[in-house]
Amino acid sequence: MGGSAVQQVLAAPQVVASPAAGCVGSAHLSAGSSSTRTLEVNGVSRTFHIHVPSGYSPAAAEPLIIAFHGRGEQAKSFEHYSQLSRLPAIVAYPEGLRSATGPKSWESAPYANPAADDVAFTRAMIRQIRSQACVDGSRIFAVGRSNGGGLVNLLACQLPGQFAAVAMVSAAFYPQSERGCGQARPVSRIEFHGTHDAIVPYGGEVKFGSQLPAIPAWLDEWAARSHCRPPTERKIADGATRIDWFFCQPGTMMSHIRIDGGTHRWPGSSGALWRPSNHINAAALIWQFFQLQRPGLIFGS
Repeated sequence: MGGSAVQQVLAAPQVVASPAAGCVGSAHLSAGSSSTRTLEVNGVSRTFHIHVPSGYSPAAAEPLIIAFHGRGEQAKSFEHYSQLSRLPAIVAYPEGLRSATGPKSWESAPYANPAADDVAFTRAMIRQIRSQACVDGSRIFAVGRSNGGGLVNLLACQLPGQFAAVAMVSAAFYPQSERGCGQARPVSRIEFHGTHDAIVPYGGEVKFGSQLPAIPAWLDEWAARSHCRPPTERKIADGATRIDWFFCQPGTMMSHIRIDGGTHRWPGSSGALWRPSNHINAAALIWQFFQLQRPGLIFGS
């Protein structure tokens, strides 16, 4: 599933957008546009880049994806290699805050800037975007890579009911990313991870004085929280196995893409050098997963 995978997904039948009833301020953003916006959150200036798909119309509500880069990355570079802006959705790419001792990052890790309130930042972003574009409130999603994936896990727990589903790629699940998760209602989630990831090891590791869990153990814990029945497993590409928990708490499902020999790369983002990570396309698989999360389609028993 290589570079044409996103185009193949876009060619498939899509969920029909909801009517624009109740949308306000939709003329502020135009089809096919990209822009950079700034917000003030708790006295701190925060920035995000936003892309509006070419098919956008104020007459129909669009899905919204909030996409969080990895530690040390830039929002625009994440947009480029993730291919998320090729999807038929409004996509926002926030910038992390640089700490005094490290690169840009998010609050879900021990090295984050203490001034970062990324939960409040996310809430403010969504509020502003919904005031300026016609967004389907039932189809708001979050995507994150590495440290950004850890933040997405935290957001799913801290903003109950805000996201229809979340996706995480090579995610770093430090203890900070699990704050409040024990009491939160589970959200549908898909997680991608390479077994040869040296940055966020598949088998877990102590880093920055904190324990990163083994990915299988993390999945088992979330499956238990979501009251899932045993999963199904199938090979979807050379070196890539998909594990699906379809029967979980009503309205919830889980998926895991295990990339045997995969590294700390966004699947589908680069050439042959990074195989087998490129045997699948993360953007295409994420969109397929998100398409399953919509009102009226209930998983679980």
